[in-house]
Amino acid sequence: MNRARVTDPSSTGTPRRAWSRYAWRAVQGALAVVALIYAYRALHSQWTGASVKMGALRLEWTWIAASGAVFLLTYSVLAETWREILRAWGSKLRFTSAVRIWAVSNLGRYIPGKLWQIGAMGFMAERERVSPVAATGSAILNVVINLIAGFAVVAVFGWPLLHLQAVGGLRTNVLFLLVCVGILSAMPLLFPVVLPLLSKITGRDLNIGAPPCAAILISLAGNVVAWLLYGVAFALFARGVLGTSEGPITGYIAVYALSYIVGYLVLLAPAGVVVREAAMIALLPAAHIADPTQAAVLAVTSRLWLTALEIAPGALFLGVEGLRRRPRAQ
Repeated sequence: MNRARVTDPSSTGTPRRAWSRYAWRAVQGALAVVALIYAYRALHSQWTGASVKMGALRLEWTWIAASGAVFLLTYSVLAETWREILRAWGSKLRFTSAVRIWAVSNLGRYIPGKLWQIGAMGFMAERERVSPVAATGSAILNVVINLIAGFAVVAVFGWPLLHLQAVGGLRTNVLFLLVCVGILSAMPLLFPVVLPLLSKITGRDLNIGAPPCAAILISLAGNVVAWLLYGVAFALFARGVLGTSEGPITGYIAVYALSYIVGYLVLLAPAGVVVREAAMIALLPAAHIADPTQAAVLAVTSRLWLTALEIAPGALFLGVEGLRRRPRAQ
């Protein structure tokens, strides 16, 4: 069996491969520094007014709790989507195990580099007797399609936020959707070509072959539903924090998706911290959801709330697993 793993290379690699790896990390670091500087300046410019506003907040916890419930429901949808992708790849995993692996591996988002989450999912799935190819392939596939689905959702619901004009008489959002469809259609051909190149650049073994077409469709459907639910949860949270939820629900969906993606693409920013908030501060007024001060308040408070919702499930599963493994007193 072809045992595909996401592993760090040893120090015995060729000098050319090592140089490519170091160059890639240098590019990542430079982009991350630029993005973080820009994001910090955007946050700092709004912080004075936001700090005053935060001191006068009267949180409506019913709406915030409803937001948390929808966020956790979204995690369950994503875990079930990953489980169905594994099934399409010929492997089975219990729902409870899928949720546990999803929640624990999600902690890897808070480590710079983003590949930690993929590696953790693959490793933990293998411990549940999932085939290495299915474990690694499903993790990589789901991340890629999650981004494509997010861009597609933004194209449908939020393209006016970017104020782009038509290209050759064709609306830009329609053109962008066609590009997304083209990438998805070509994915069975692109994976065997792109992943070996990424393996050389990053120094990690990502050679998993072509994904099943069924896995692509399942991942796309599940991730689109997840982005829509995230937007609903964000609207509920805004209602609980600001006391109102102005603007259409499509605006919340687009703002959340685009700001999340921007933060994710800055690979060395743990969980997109600062970068996502800066993007949200810029997008919320453009979507006529909040003024700049309210946008800063919502960006900061949503970061705190989401961090708690992302860390708590994984920490809980780790704590329960630690208690189960603790040797009993004689």
